Amino acid sequence: MGDLHPNSIRHRFIASLSANIVRSGISFSTGLLIARWLGPVDFGRMAFLLASFMAFKQLLDIASSSAFFTFLSKRQRSKKFVSFYWCWVGIQGLFSLLIVGLLLPDPVVSSIWKGESRLLIILALVATFMQSTIWASASQMAEAQRETIRVQRLNTFITIIHLAVVITLWLGGILFLPLLFFALIVEWSAAGWFAAKMYSSPEGLCDESVVNKETTETIFREFWIYCKPFIPYAWLGFAHDFADRWMLQHWGGSSEQAYYAVAQQFAGVALLATTSLLKIFWKEIAEAQHRGDQETVKRLYLRVSRGLYFIGALAAGGLLPWAGEIITLLLGSAYTAGTYTLMLMFLYPVHQSMGQIGGTMMYATEHTSLYVRTGLAIMVVSIIAVYFMLAPNHLAVPGLGLGSEGLAIKMVVLQVISVNIIAWFIAKIFGWKFDWTYQVAGLGVAIFAGWVAKFLVVFFFGWHVILLMAVSAGIYLMLMITVVYRIPWVAGIDRVEMDVFKLKIFRLLHLRNRQ
Repeated sequence: MGDLHPNSIRHRFIASLSANIVRSGISFSTGLLIARWLGPVDFGRMAFLLASFMAFKQLLDIASSSAFFTFLSKRQRSKKFVSFYWCWVGIQGLFSLLIVGLLLPDPVVSSIWKGESRLLIILALVATFMQSTIWASASQMAEAQRETIRVQRLNTFITIIHLAVVITLWLGGILFLPLLFFALIVEWSAAGWFAAKMYSSPEGLCDESVVNKETTETIFREFWIYCKPFIPYAWLGFAHDFADRWMLQHWGGSSEQAYYAVAQQFAGVALLATTSLLKIFWKEIAEAQHRGDQETVKRLYLRVSRGLYFIGALAAGGLLPWAGEIITLLLGSAYTAGTYTLMLMFLYPVHQSMGQIGGTMMYATEHTSLYVRTGLAIMVVSIIAVYFMLAPNHLAVPGLGLGSEGLAIKMVVLQVISVNIIAWFIAKIFGWKFDWTYQVAGLGVAIFAGWVAKFLVVFFFGWHVILLMAVSAGIYLMLMITVVYRIPWVAGIDRVEMDVFKLKIFRLLHLRNRQ
């Protein structure tokens, strides 16, 4: 009966996944429509502006949003605690506007954002802040009280509104970047306000002795202890993320930026399950760690990380062989030069899901110092690597000049290395065995099965490409179901669970036949 409770992990995950499928489908469609209607140049400009301020967010946040969610997840907190954090959020916003809007000289602004007007830059800054800071923090408050379903409904509603706004602007012939950014500002500020109202912090639910002891000084100290190790990580993270997109814009141009941004959108579809489970997993791991329930921590981590890795591999194997056809169908010939970038980025979510779960595990159990040191080393290597991938070969220190493909290669290779280092550390910390074989087996089999399925349908049939893709998907899924049945451990399932699942299927089929 526990699994049927509205606040159970399974119920919240199903609700979150269902809403994410709907919302991500709408967001994905909206993103593709914007990319197609704006064209590679303007879409690349938009992608660069938003990505630059997503990087800038790290410079000021210094993991305070992660600390906020972790502290809220452990126990009910006072209104003073919540107010303290929102004051800090306000300071971040005002400081950002002061720097970008007033203090930076025009030549510096033009050099950083490649000739964009200051007004457009400020609109992009505020739009990013409303979505990635205001909305993210407010939704974390609701998630901390297990309001997953209401948060997902609100998020889905805002996504539908944004699609309607984009279509309206296009039909009116006014689909311009300033209006798109203004729409994002209005939509996500409203969403943040409604999400924040879902959180209640009645003092009666808190430990009275703890509430009385909470002062501005004690709250600051709590955040400082958590966030201090992340200061160098956040600042280098800003340099790392900004360097990636700035060098791509500087040496590749807006079109290469657009190819990479489109590939990122496709890659995000494969992260649906991870996105749906991440905050729920964070909440449950933090709570289990607080109780000292190490068995639950281990069970959740191993089951979730392996299962989600296989889902990512399943998506990559099915989509990668059809990258060229997908771009032509959905975006048109203007984006076909980004085919290889898309193929590479289909691989990125496979290990990104594993990395997000590993990072969440380190955050939720407060093993932050080790996570920071590892991340710092990887980012230093990454900044050096991206230079050689993107820089043209005529410079004093020549590079390969690979454009969006070079950035995608760097992202995938370093992702594989970094997440396995984190996984090894987690296994060492908790005394578990580090196992990597499921990664090679799962991804290798999925890619092989995907190409086999495409070869079969293309060789034997001369149908329209959409029909070929549909038949290929059916063949691919049958091949992968066979793989999971024969070697269930690649999907994070043991033989006993597979037998139980098989028994349930047989019973269901038997009942239907009797009816």
